[in-house]
Order: sequence, then structure tokens, then C-alpha cells
Amino acid sequence: MSSMLPNVLSSSTSNTSVADELSSSNETYVTKRGAKLNLESIGPKPTKKVALICCMDARIDAFSAFGFKEGESHVIRNGGGRASDSIRSLVISQQQLGTDEIIIMHHTDCGFFTFTEDKFRQTLKSNGYPGPDVDLMSFMPMSADDIDESVKEDVEYLKNHALIKKDSKISGWVNDLKDGSVRRVV
Repeated sequence: MSSMLPNVLSSSTSNTSVADELSSSNETYVTKRGAKLNLESIGPKPTKKVALICCMDARIDAFSAFGFKEGESHVIRNGGGRASDSIRSLVISQQQLGTDEIIIMHHTDCGFFTFTEDKFRQTLKSNGYPGPDVDLMSFMPMSADDIDESVKEDVEYLKNHALIKKDSKISGWVNDLKDGSVRRVV
């Protein structure tokens, strides 16, 4: 997979970990950003009062997909970009840090399209993870056949959640990883 973004952290097959390279990579970041970036002066409240929920997929540049800059939006990431996994963070984002808009963004070619709940549970158990934790957890797989439906489900979930502000603006989007474009579903 090629990327237009520079590979800041090299992939290494030696005994070093990515964490061993972070200090060097951060020095490069700080040098490039210089004094232009003083995020403490902005504070923890996003200036656009928006929270973006998206997948943890490493190919997604969540800020750039919508043109956000540092300090403008909360970005809440989890596997599949699912709303139910985001509630704790969203409640704090709204009640403590003043957001009033929520954007759900799912994407094409998601790893959550590759499994079913039952098969994943069987895999975990065969890998030595038996017990009630495996049986009780929802892994929330999705279908590539109807990604729009999972976006709509998550928007409705948030609209009906008791801890989400009733006057919140909530929209749902799909990010196409072929070209980076986004389209609004709801």
C-alpha cells in the first residue's frame, strides 16, 4: 500500500519497537511545527464544538478527511467507528467540554467487514481465550454490503441515547478509502 503521507516511523524487523523510535519522530514533528503550535493556548474544548467518531483503522487521517486542524474537533476512534463504543467519551465531550455536534464516519474496506460475531468468538476460544468475557462482549461486526445501514444505525443510536444532548446535531458519513472522499449518508 502506498501513501501520500511520509512514513515517520519505520517498520523494523529487529528487536526494536515502534516505541523506541517515538522520541526521534517527535523531534522531527516539533521541529517542523516550531512555535506555530501552542495548543495549550486553545485549551481542551474543541473550537468547532464537534466530536468525530471514526474507526481506528491506521489508513484514516481523521482530521484531514473533514479539513479539521488541531484544536477544532474531538476525534474518538474505535474499531469500526461504532457509536456505542464511544458513549463515555461523547458524554464527557458534550457535558464537560462543550461539543454540540457529532459526526459518525464509517469507511470502505473496514476490517469489521471480515468477520461474524460467532466466528470471531470461536477464533478467540480456539486461541485460548475461553470464558464469559468472550461470550458477553459484542464485537459489532458490520456488513460491507450495506455500510450505509450501519451509519444510520449509529446515528439513530445516538439520537435515542439518554446521555446524549437531545439538541445535538448528528450526521453520518462514509469515507471511501480508494480516493479519500467522504459522502453524507444522513
